[in-house]
Amino acid sequence: MNALYRFAREMSLRQVRFTDDQRRRAFGRPLDFVFYRGLNVNEASVLVTRASDHNPLLVEFSPGKPEQ
Repeated sequence: MNALYRFAREMSLRQVRFTDDQRRRAFGRPLDFVFYRGLNVNEASVLVTRASDHNPLLVEFSPGKPEQ
């Protein structure tokens, strides 16, 4: 897990935060993530389903400020 966060930091990626975080977990940690750069997050939600072993993550982005 630390390697994932280290990679995201080195690539200047930001993690999407889910207000009602219903992501599936293993050993207390989320299984799925969405990372982004150069965009704005408009909405982020998790669909709860029993049809899969992962809950779908829905994120709506809009263009962000161009990176320098």
